[in-house]
Amino acid sequence: VETSWSHIVPDLLNLQFDLIISGMWVTPARALVMNFTHPTASEGVYLFANKKLADGMKTAADFNRPEVKLVVYGGTMQELLAKRDFPNATLVVVTGDANHLTPVIDGSAHAALIPTFAPSAVLSAAPDSLFLPFGEKPVASTSSAIAMRKGDADMLNYLNTVLEFHRGSGWLGERARYWSDELTKAR
Repeated sequence: VETSWSHIVPDLLNLQFDLIISGMWVTPARALVMNFTHPTASEGVYLFANKKLADGMKTAADFNRPEVKLVVYGGTMQELLAKRDFPNATLVVVTGDANHLTPVIDGSAHAALIPTFAPSAVLSAAPDSLFLPFGEKPVASTSSAIAMRKGDADMLNYLNTVLEFHRGSGWLGERARYWSDELTKAR
């Protein structure tokens, strides 16, 4: 069922579909309105920076200045992280389905906080424009899981059982490696 990130939770709650399987972050606010399975993956949140604007910037303090424009997706963990870890930076908040790397790639912002389990795939999207000032070290990490409407404990138990079976067999790890490699190839 087609949807967008800005409508995915309302569409779930309005019965447009039964499950969200693609990278839904587990947060306390979301857990108030839907149930989550055990985690399916863990993603890092990385600081991706513009090579020219952020040349020589290598520490969190370098990015925690009012003249630094830091792009985040509004209402997400990235926004909370930015406010916590970079309180002096000027936040550029994007919403809807906007690509929040665009201002970094085009040079109108210094950096963006991006969640991914494949930072090399993100870098390969614009290798002449982007770099990881902190290297492969994420600013934070978050778990993603399958989300579903509240009220069906039997289905939640079944999904958790399936996940544990596939985690134990190695299939979940294999899928994570596969998609990480596919993202890198696609860019």
